[in-house]
This record gives sequence, structure tokens and C-alpha cells, in this order.
Amino acid sequence: MNCPECGAAERACEVRYHECLAREFSEAGYGAAHHLTVATYMLQHSSKLSREGWRYERELLREFLAEGKSPEFVRRQNREEVDDGRRSFKITSPDGRPVVDAVRWTKTILDVRLKDAETYCRDVKAWARASLQDVEYLSIA
Repeated sequence: MNCPECGAAERACEVRYHECLAREFSEAGYGAAHHLTVATYMLQHSSKLSREGWRYERELLREFLAEGKSPEFVRRQNREEVDDGRRSFKITSPDGRPVVDAVRWTKTILDVRLKDAETYCRDVKAWARASLQDVEYLSIA
């Protein structure tokens, strides 16, 4: 059975996501793409997010990809907005239901190769760009 959210075969997306995170935390070259990996995976698996959280992740991807902002810059810029004590919205889903209806994703995390850090980072960026394009103009209530 395919993942009902991203369409990846046999829910292999979650296994691959954890493989990616393990690489990113153990090998610095892979870690350079961490900000894109998490935001893109969460965007494609909207049941993990609230509506506001999903919109926030989409905006993060846009800032990283379209505006070329670094993760460090975005962290400083959004520090107060996303601080647990000050945040006006919840990032995680209150009920585990998908925020967006089925999207036909151009790429999934299964398109990301773990071969070497350079290939990995290039593939993560391509996956993130494709995913942002897939939902850039999607309106959610």
C-alpha cells in the first residue's frame, strides 16, 4: 500500500526519512540539507502538522529556496514567532488528520539518493523545489 500522503511505495517514506536524518546527524556534508529535508517531508505529510504549521513549513521552504535565506538567518528572524511561549499557533496536528487533500507530488523522499553528500544535497534540493512548486499556490482554509 502506498503512503496516502506522499504516494511513496509501501510507506517506505518514513523509513527513508529516518535514514536521511541519521545521515544528516552523523555526517556533516549530509547535514547541510537538514533544513530542507525536514520542511519538505513535513509538507508532504501534513497529518503531522496543524494548518498554521503546514503554512509555516511551506513559507520556510519558500524563504530557503526562492529568497535564498540561510537556516541561521531564518532562525534569528523567526525566533520570537516560533518560541513555544510566544507562538500564537500550534505547529503539530491536534488530531492527526491531513491538512491538505491528496496532492500529486512530483517527487518524494524516495527520489533522494544517499550515495554521497553532494548527490544527497542536490537531490534534497530538487525534491524541495518540486514540492514547493506542487503546493506553492495551494489554498487551505
